[in-house]
Amino acid sequence: MKNSPILYLHEYEYLPEDVLYWKNDEYLSCRGPASNLEAGFSESASAQSTLHLCVGIGTYKTSRDGELYLCALINTKSRRIEGYSLGVYRSAELVGRALEIFFEEYGDLHQTVILRSSQNPVYKKKIMEHVLEKQPTVIWETTQKGTRGGVMAVSTFFSQLMRKIGGQVFTTWQDLIDWLEEYIIIYNKSYKRNGRTRL
Repeated sequence: MKNSPILYLHEYEYLPEDVLYWKNDEYLSCRGPASNLEAGFSESASAQSTLHLCVGIGTYKTSRDGELYLCALINTKSRRIEGYSLGVYRSAELVGRALEIFFEEYGDLHQTVILRSSQNPVYKKKIMEHVLEKQPTVIWETTQKGTRGGVMAVSTFFSQLMRKIGGQVFTTWQDLIDWLEEYIIIYNKSYKRNGRTRL
C-alpha cells in the first residue's frame, strides 16, 4: 500500500504540547498519494542523466481548523510536482514524507538526483537526513544565503498557488486538502512535455 501524503499528528517525532492539545487530524483523508501526480516523472525526467528537484513548504489557513502545510518537490526543468505531503504542523517530517512518496513511486532511479532547499532549519533535521541516507544517488544542496539559487521553481509554484486561492476561505482542513489535491492534478496536467499550457 502506498504512503498517504497526509502526515498525521501521531507520526511526528516531536510535537509541541499545545499543538497536540488542540489539533485533531485523525479524520483527514485524501484521494491517494502519487497517483495524483500522473507519472510526471516518467514523462518529463526519465531521459535526464541528472534530475534536479527543489523543495518548499507553503502555509494555508482555514477558518475553523487553523493552519495546514503543503510540502512540494518540484522538478526544476519540467516544473511539475514530483512528490508532495500535507500536515497540520510545519516540520522536517513533511519533507521526509514527500521524499518517501517520491522514491516509492519511482523506485530505483539509476540516475543522480540533486535536491535543493533553502537554508531554513526545517530542512536540516535528522528525519530528512534519514530518508536521504537510504538513497545514495541523492545529492542534497542548500542555497547560498540571500539568494534563491536553484529553488526559484518552488517559489514560483507557491506564488501561483496563492494567486489561484485568491480570496477563497476554507472552513476545514479537509476542504483545503480536497482543493489542493485538485489543484495539483490540474497544475501537473498544465505542464506538457513540450511546454506549458495555461492553468
